[in-house]
Amino acid sequence: MSETTRTRLYTFALLAILIYGVTPVFTKVGTLTADGVSVGALRAVVAAPVAALVIAITGCRIPLRRDAVFLVLVSGLGGLVLFPVFFSWGVQFTTAGHAAAGTAAGAVMAGAIMAVLNRQMPGWPWWIGVAVGSMGALLLIWEALGLSVEGVSWQGDALVFLGMFMGVVGYVAGSKLTAELGAVTVTMWSVLVAAAFLVPVVVFHSGVATLVAIDVPGWLAICSLAWGTTILAYLLWNRALADGGVTRIGALQLLQPIIGIGLAPVILGEPLTPTLLLTTLVILAGVVLVQREPR
Repeated sequence: MSETTRTRLYTFALLAILIYGVTPVFTKVGTLTADGVSVGALRAVVAAPVAALVIAITGCRIPLRRDAVFLVLVSGLGGLVLFPVFFSWGVQFTTAGHAAAGTAAGAVMAGAIMAVLNRQMPGWPWWIGVAVGSMGALLLIWEALGLSVEGVSWQGDALVFLGMFMGVVGYVAGSKLTAELGAVTVTMWSVLVAAAFLVPVVVFHSGVATLVAIDVPGWLAICSLAWGTTILAYLLWNRALADGGVTRIGALQLLQPIIGIGLAPVILGEPLTPTLLLTTLVILAGVVLVQREPR
């Protein structure tokens, strides 16, 4: 891989991680005036007009082959239906910081799924790196949230983890198809697939009363999730995974808790503690170790 290609790969991946990292905070803002299921469903529904416009302008299409249709369905359902709905639902019952820390599990899930699909376990750099990074994530939970913090529930955390697993399944499928069709095609059609499933949720579950009750900050958060997380981040992430490999690039999700909890001092007024700085270094060390894993 040339230096230019490597630079582009990690630029795309880190931009996606930056957007994903702020997702728990924006999701929490959205759930202040709407339920989590509605917030999760609105992400794809609000993103759909943009995706449809891009498809109309570029003329990108999904081949009518069984494998291609299957992968775009899994990408849309996993990454853009089940992930946002379960994740947002979970954030409703836990804190944004807890949800942010939980996103680190995506790195482990990605490696495990690829090990099953490829029938080949990752090497020792991946295992050590993930172990170190996960220790950092656990330190974040311990230091920032403790064991009995108001607003935290095991049900909310379980929903966050379930959402993360569904999201990883979705982006594994998306990355496989991206290698053939390109990130724009896969992302935009995945958004339309997701919207087709979620429009009924918005109509019959949310209803007009819920939509009217969402305040301006809530709508700004939802629009940021729709156009930032659902479209831009998913597009960049699909491209990075297709070029760099799911196991290696997926491990960069260990950086997400740093971003999510690191924003707390700015947005929520929480202190930037020495423990947070220490765990940041621990997680970064884990990411460096994972990147030593041969492709």
